[in-house]
Amino acid sequence: MNAPYEAPAAADEPTPAASAPPGHQPGHDPGADPGPGPAGPESGAATDSGPDPESEHAWDSRRDLYRHSPGIMLGRSAQLGGSLVGGDQHGVSGGQVTGDVILGGSKVEYRLGGDDEERSGEIPAAEVEALARNFAFPSGGEDDDGALGDTWEPGSPFGLALARLKTHRVAVLSGPATTGRRAAALMLLRAVGSTAYRALDPALAPGRLAGEVRDGCGHLIDDFPTSAEQPLREHHLRALSEKLGAAGSHLVVVVGPHPVVHGGAGHIPWRPPEPAALLRSHLRHKDLAGHSIGTLLALPEVQAVLGHRRPVADLAAFADRIAAHAQGLLPLAGLAAYGHYAAERQVRAWFDGTEQTLHDKAFLIALATFNEAPYPLTAELSDVLFGLLQRIENPGEPARIPVFGTSSAQRVEHAQADRYLETEETEWGPVLQTKVQFRDPLTAITLLREVWTGHPSARPALVTWLRRLADDPRPVVRTRAASTAAVLAHADLPSAMALLIRPWVFEARLRARLAAANALALAHHLGTPHVPRILREWCTTNDHRLRRAAVRTYALVGDAFAAEAVEALLAAVRAMEARGGPVRTWPAELDELAQSAAAVLLAAGQNAGAWEAGGAAAELWPALVPLTSGGLARDFALRTVVHACGPVDGAGGRPLLLDLFGRAEATAGTPGALLRQSLAALWRMVLNDPLYSASGLAALRGWVRAAGSDPDAERALTELLPLLAVSVEDTKRLVYLLENLRGGADPAPPAVALRLRGALSPPPAP
Repeated sequence: MNAPYEAPAAADEPTPAASAPPGHQPGHDPGADPGPGPAGPESGAATDSGPDPESEHAWDSRRDLYRHSPGIMLGRSAQLGGSLVGGDQHGVSGGQVTGDVILGGSKVEYRLGGDDEERSGEIPAAEVEALARNFAFPSGGEDDDGALGDTWEPGSPFGLALARLKTHRVAVLSGPATTGRRAAALMLLRAVGSTAYRALDPALAPGRLAGEVRDGCGHLIDDFPTSAEQPLREHHLRALSEKLGAAGSHLVVVVGPHPVVHGGAGHIPWRPPEPAALLRSHLRHKDLAGHSIGTLLALPEVQAVLGHRRPVADLAAFADRIAAHAQGLLPLAGLAAYGHYAAERQVRAWFDGTEQTLHDKAFLIALATFNEAPYPLTAELSDVLFGLLQRIENPGEPARIPVFGTSSAQRVEHAQADRYLETEETEWGPVLQTKVQFRDPLTAITLLREVWTGHPSARPALVTWLRRLADDPRPVVRTRAASTAAVLAHADLPSAMALLIRPWVFEARLRARLAAANALALAHHLGTPHVPRILREWCTTNDHRLRRAAVRTYALVGDAFAAEAVEALLAAVRAMEARGGPVRTWPAELDELAQSAAAVLLAAGQNAGAWEAGGAAAELWPALVPLTSGGLARDFALRTVVHACGPVDGAGGRPLLLDLFGRAEATAGTPGALLRQSLAALWRMVLNDPLYSASGLAALRGWVRAAGSDPDAERALTELLPLLAVSVEDTKRLVYLLENLRGGADPAPPAVALRLRGALSPPPAP
């Protein structure tokens, strides 16, 4: 196989690479026998550099890109509104925001001097009643009219905490800061009959809490820090229970999701209700202008926001927007944009505040790059980024990375992300991995854009980090470097091109050059303007490094504009002849052009109606037939056909080109029939060309073997082979192939070969 990207030479022309059979494609053509390739005297000549040892077929590059890219990169949601994503600015929309708005970890204040300051403060009862008005009890059920009831189930988190509070007068409620845990604590105090409320200072030592208890009050201590060095022990809780009983009071201690609480009492994890239940609780007392809550919640724009867990404060603010829409004050676009606005607000809170350390922020950036990837990979590479950021922030101080610092569970929780197990395909087979992803799928893209455009001082470290990732031996790491560069290009195309993509294009190593192509392809998926224009200009430029980057990018994304991509690749073929230069370099470059054209045509043909009128496959494959009249265009067309024979649908699956032929309609006069005739005509030219016949026959052998376990593939071959047997010589060649095909150790031909032999009429007498 030709080297897809030859090593760059000092001049503008590439170093010549040896040519190998285009039909010999490891991993694409199972069982195919290697045959002589389309070689002229120059194509097999040895060179100083030789073929690129890192060569990768265009279809393999496309497969790896789609396998390792984060899901949102290839969907429309990445292109929708929001000030950082779509370019529209959105302000905070009105109303009261209820629930917690604390983002990040706990903050401990150390006080020096006397201890005569007040360590508690009153919480107005009116504030608690306002919270109760919109509070939703988890698993509390609904009334007959669909409204949420003011009850709770005994086994729910609220019911368990309430039972503990009634029995011991003190309860420890644990959970993330974004789950409305503070509001739940106040509702617990209200449920046990408290009418006066006080907030205690969370900086108090555990042994001093009992001294702050007042008579006849419900006490709340929010965001109380616990650690191995300062745990909440059993004797602390018993002393509090004794003091609270004597004072006729109650206390709820709110801690993080991973507290250190010793003793039998322990802590009760808080889980908020489902997002739809929370929205119902906030909408039931709002003016909805006659609209029912069920109708409003059924809106697609609302369902998109409810598709995953969100902070309680975000849902409360979203309820205000829904009410504004019901009153005619906010269009549907305003509801649709809320997801981007919420993600933007969260990201800015992380990076504009002081709660997160530089180490935490490096982890957030790494998680945005490796969203939906294995956690150990994310943590490992976030430490590399932290070292680079540390050099900028404190050049004279070496980066101190805690080997056993914050637990993975806490890091993931602070990032508002989730861990989950998922099987990942590797070159050795499927492997079960622990992966991490943000709860809000918009967070990753929003975070990367904010860091790139809002914090330019981080750019040198980010650029160095991404260049290292692009040279990593692991495909997922290289692909994520490219996907991150695509997000940055969408945010600031000139800077991303100058600092990342063009330097990758001019790298000698294939890994970096593939990163440039992947970045451009994913940037186009994100809606970045001018990518097709960049590719058209690069495809015919005199600089071979830009040409090969454009050609490989067409293989990755060309099916999005298939006709334009094939025309650009043809223009590059014509430019080769016009440009002249050493003929010995043409086979390698021509082979790369053909690989990309084959990838574009195969990808365009995978759509359900690709062979129907107006389908890309129905128009583009027939357009190759006139090109076979002669010249480099003929070589390009025939190489394209041979390269298209190899890729299959999954491991050991059906060849994609054969599948396209089998799906096309056979009725005469239809676009499907024209497609079939064109594919058969191209196949006949390949089999009758002395430079390509061996590669074509090898590919055909692989098709026959694949049909042995695939009835649909066998049916398609049964219909294709008679179209290839036009002349006596055609028939003899195919009959010989089928009768002499061997399957493994069996000396006899496979049964499928004998059945297909019956589809060919016996050769007539001379």
